Amino acid sequence: MGNRFLCYRSQTHMLFFISLCFLVLFAACGSQTAATQVSSVNTPTTRQTLVFPNVGIQDLYSLDPTQSLDANSSLAISMIYSGLVRLDKDLNVIDDQATWSLSLDRKIYTFTLKSGITFADGTPITAQSYVYSLTRALSPALNNPEAMLFLGNIVGAGLVNSGKSTTLSGVQALNAQTLRITLNSPTEYFLQALANPLAFPINQQLVLQYGDPNWTNHGAGSGPFMVKSWKHNTKMVLVPNPHYYGSPTRLTEVDMIFAVDAHDAFQAYQGGQYNFVWNIISGDLATARGLAGFTNQAQLETDALFFDTQKPPFDQTAVRQAFAYAIDKNLLAQSILQNSVIPAPTIIPAGIPGYQPALATLSFNRARALTTLQTAYPDVTQIPPVTFFYPSALPAAVALSLQQMWQSALGIQVKLVAVETNAYNLEVAKHHIPFGFTQWNADFPDPYDALALNLLPTATSNWGQWQNQQFEQLVQQAEQSSGSERLDLYAQAEQLAINEVGWLPLDHQSLAAIIPATVHGVSLTPLGLYFGDWSGVYLTSR
Repeated sequence: MGNRFLCYRSQTHMLFFISLCFLVLFAACGSQTAATQVSSVNTPTTRQTLVFPNVGIQDLYSLDPTQSLDANSSLAISMIYSGLVRLDKDLNVIDDQATWSLSLDRKIYTFTLKSGITFADGTPITAQSYVYSLTRALSPALNNPEAMLFLGNIVGAGLVNSGKSTTLSGVQALNAQTLRITLNSPTEYFLQALANPLAFPINQQLVLQYGDPNWTNHGAGSGPFMVKSWKHNTKMVLVPNPHYYGSPTRLTEVDMIFAVDAHDAFQAYQGGQYNFVWNIISGDLATARGLAGFTNQAQLETDALFFDTQKPPFDQTAVRQAFAYAIDKNLLAQSILQNSVIPAPTIIPAGIPGYQPALATLSFNRARALTTLQTAYPDVTQIPPVTFFYPSALPAAVALSLQQMWQSALGIQVKLVAVETNAYNLEVAKHHIPFGFTQWNADFPDPYDALALNLLPTATSNWGQWQNQQFEQLVQQAEQSSGSERLDLYAQAEQLAINEVGWLPLDHQSLAAIIPATVHGVSLTPLGLYFGDWSGVYLTSR
């Protein structure tokens, strides 16, 4: 999700369905001995309790889908709730609670809900459930900073979000099973946005009965699981939702253990405490690569630096460019982070439509770094004091390496200040960090998510308050276009952001995990850990 820092890695959602058809055929055609061997290997174990770490947090922030502003909480949300659509392991939009059709002008979506869908307490989910839930997600009372960025193009969304109306006119229940959503203009990413927890249905009866936030404790969701117990700062235990409309899970329980430290989680896996482990940090990769079940996957993610563009010295483009030229991203990736990341010349990573590896970038050039800085400060000793703030979860070696590069190339002093990660996030949100580190994880694979949600003046994640009128116009034109024309406009917008260093991309991360052969149906996608619809997730003895 846009700029959610998470233990130097993050992400959540998704999953993978493994077919057993070839095993069935083998058993049918092979000898009795072969059949016995297949059965002993692939028959689910008696105890179907999946235990795994939610790496990077001490506890979940909230179980309200409209408040799941971090990727770790979204991991639990995706198990407890569901929506109209979801993403498959290839990041395609597929139906979940509904099928849909689109009008010829590409502004009206008509969803037909599947029959028999209910919340975990048995309350039916109807089109009216979505009218209520989407209106609630946009309401100023919830103050969700991303509601308008995901749902803002629905007719009437601005009026609801500003408190001028309590009716979301663009969302209508034509009958119990038919929902119509009308947009102000065609929106290429709209279906992908509906896969976000913001668009999941909420049980209005529970909200009215128990109020915020207690309603989430009473069988609130419509997903494959429901909460059995939540021991704060320790773990959450989930059990199958008996009213789930989809294919039932084979698991009888999921124990999600909160693991603040990724290294500790890796060691706990080696000690047999977890069925699998993920979010493996660079320091553990050498060991992890030698273990059975090791896997890694490039992520739709960007680690970047931001500058307060409204105050000296970073109000001058040349200063930001000088800091960019001074960074050897290849050295960071290879020597400091042990090839756990991919150097990022661009903001948009590979795998997102519109990725442009041929864009002109501010690549490492020590000599050019100094001469560029001197165009703004001929006497570099006169540059105002520079302090680089970073979250404590970022490896100190990264910050120290950056400091050395800047000081060596630019001939200035850069002070380092590490801030506890949660406190850092709060300070960033208040725009109290003049020069810092940020992390963007894709909500969905589209350039809008990477550029508009981070660099428009209205974007809550625009921590450096960078503004460029031409960039805004290009994004606006892109959102009024489609196909290759839209992507070309976004490429121009990204080139502007790179040239002016609205963001300074450092790297795109890879997510590493160990998923042994005893764990079926769990995989990694470019958006993180993936479980599909959970019906294919189960455990075997070996």
